[in-house]
Amino acid sequence: MTAHLVGVRTERSGATAARPHPDAGPTRFGGTLQTARRRAGLTQEQLAAASGVSIRAIRDLELGRAQRPRKETIRLLADALGLTGSHRVLLDGASGHSSADTTLRQMYAERKASVPAAMGPLIGRERELEVLARALLGGQDRMLSLVGLPGVGKSRLALAVAHRYEAEREARVVWLPARHGGDATPAGPDPGEDSAQSLLTSWMLDRLSGPGPLDELARLIGQRRTLLVVDGYEHDPGDTVDHSRLVRLLAACDRLQVLVTTRAPLPVLGARVVPIGPLPLLPPSGEPGSAPAAVRLMASHVGYARPALQQTAAVTEAVSGLCAQLDGIPLALNLAAGWLPMYSPDQLFSAARDNPLHLVEPVFDGEFGGHPDLAALIRGAVTALRPAQSRALAALALMDGPCPTEEVRRRLGGPPQETLRAVHGLLLRGLIREERVPGGTTVSVLNLVRHTLHADRERTALPVVARL
Repeated sequence: MTAHLVGVRTERSGATAARPHPDAGPTRFGGTLQTARRRAGLTQEQLAAASGVSIRAIRDLELGRAQRPRKETIRLLADALGLTGSHRVLLDGASGHSSADTTLRQMYAERKASVPAAMGPLIGRERELEVLARALLGGQDRMLSLVGLPGVGKSRLALAVAHRYEAEREARVVWLPARHGGDATPAGPDPGEDSAQSLLTSWMLDRLSGPGPLDELARLIGQRRTLLVVDGYEHDPGDTVDHSRLVRLLAACDRLQVLVTTRAPLPVLGARVVPIGPLPLLPPSGEPGSAPAAVRLMASHVGYARPALQQTAAVTEAVSGLCAQLDGIPLALNLAAGWLPMYSPDQLFSAARDNPLHLVEPVFDGEFGGHPDLAALIRGAVTALRPAQSRALAALALMDGPCPTEEVRRRLGGPPQETLRAVHGLLLRGLIREERVPGGTTVSVLNLVRHTLHADRERTALPVVARL
């Protein structure tokens, strides 16, 4: 990674006259300079006039024909571009005039790779936020994992926790995507990117993916109170973070805490597991007049998409029914809300009763950064189950409505302990819902999960029917 930050120095005047092949592409310095110039809204001619560096030298640097500018040349360009802080250090580091350590420490000090801004309010997770914030701010829990089905809002909750931690502790918070693609940063940032943030994120991910030493990252964090959030860990080769290296980093940094969002519990002894289920479909106990969290979220979508629609009892009933059909999963409600400009809540409720999967496909091309639709995400979560869990889920999906836990054990058969482990695993992953009723508890498969399993069975059976 250091090779991305430093180059070879020379003290020749201006930019070096060393010229690679005429078709040489942009170097890291050239890409960084071009990005800074475009961000400043300057042409090469305007930058030359403002800096006193010739147009030819600027053009050669950006094209990679010249690669070794003098410190004075860099200073003139940085002043003309108005670069300060880490952006100035980044330009100097790309030329090889400052060390990788200096560049990274400057970026870290300026809170690059920090917490993204929230896109909207957090609805229905107030209790979970308090529990998590108390656990982390107390400093006793070093590693927590938010576990649940894709789309239930683990990342949004982690974002709220991170902002709370940063505000109340005045501590350092680092946000890292655990996966390639989507919001994750590739291992080598493209020179055209806003690389001040992507470079530090990339460097940290590179250290956490192994197999090199963690010493540099441990020194960077040092004894600062720090919360490291790893978002989207999935326990497969696509992850850029190795959980065992997180444990080693925790051992090296006494004041470091780690929060991970994941679909399944981390195989780490001592890591606290916090299951995150769908939003409640019933009002909070003791507050019979208040709306359930899922209904409040969907009602907010209706209010924005159809501001002229009166909130009548019929509309509230349709919104409540739609939330039930979509299990109160925030991503499902958000996807369904994309259809509100065309269909009323009552029409969406009717469509959901017919087949809710049609409502959870992205409405617009490329929505959510090209991620698959929610049915595909659920299918991926089901595919990752262990055999005993898959058998238990398939059996539960055939049951009509909620079933008492004891009845589930009887119907599934097999060793009772194995059955309980399988059901427990399904609960942690959010594929089934548990409800407390007089005399015990019941479990039921989420509606979207049930329809996904049914669609998969039909898809598998189609070739057989065709042959017949």
